[in-house]
Amino acid sequence: MNKKDVFLIYQLKGGADTRDYRFESYNSLQQAGLSVEKDNYKHIYTAPLAEADTPVSINIRLNITKPADFAGHSTSVSDIIVMRRDGEATALYIEPVGFVEVPEFLEGPYKYYSTQRPVDIGTFPKTETGPVKIVNFDSREWTENATFRAWGYVSYDTPLTQQQISDYELRPASDNPDHSRPSPYQLEAQAQVVGQWEHSKRIPDNKCLTWYHNDFGAFVKKDFITNERLGERFGQVIEDKARAANNRTAKKTIAEQLKDGAEQVAKDKATRPTTPTHTDKDR
Repeated sequence: MNKKDVFLIYQLKGGADTRDYRFESYNSLQQAGLSVEKDNYKHIYTAPLAEADTPVSINIRLNITKPADFAGHSTSVSDIIVMRRDGEATALYIEPVGFVEVPEFLEGPYKYYSTQRPVDIGTFPKTETGPVKIVNFDSREWTENATFRAWGYVSYDTPLTQQQISDYELRPASDNPDHSRPSPYQLEAQAQVVGQWEHSKRIPDNKCLTWYHNDFGAFVKKDFITNERLGERFGQVIEDKARAANNRTAKKTIAEQLKDGAEQVAKDKATRPTTPTHTDKDR
């Protein structure tokens, strides 16, 4: 088995936007004028692709003996299986019976946002196999649940190095297969930031992701909240604080400029030389 051979599972995101897509056959989508769109899906799982693996065996495995680190629901109709073998990829839509190939779904599983400039020549690294897709937004848009803004993104079949990411000022997508999971200490820190923000904003309890544990004297994540969801809100809180800080700085700068201008006028008046008085000797 090639170490780079993997299969990936994608499932529809929750919410009203994907309600008409969920558990529908591919033919039903087409009849309704809908299509399989990558943005409607969330990457759920990645695992090595064995030589004997087939779409059927993978589907059965994730229904009967789900791995402990499989965070999604049992694979079902409308889910996508992407199989990458020997550098080639196939995307398969799970049907009530069998599968339908959906090549329109394919793009590199490793996505990197361009946060500083539109994607153009010289703004992204070139690798042996990529990028496999380049996307420019119409303008600088909020992405990743409004955690930061980007001009677009590039995607690759294989991950970029930290040096490449840094050199081109890119930001990895949160659902990249190699995205590192936060440590328990990071999760605790995120819970404190999110909890304090929720408390200060008086968020209703049924919409809070955390609760205050009196015994611990700290905020803790609610049991049914995933680490990913906590991380998303943490990013939103940080961005919210950054926007507020920028607004305060902008207002302060304007006030300081006005104050500095007034002080400079007064200083100019005080130091302005008087018109010399001519004497008979000067004449």
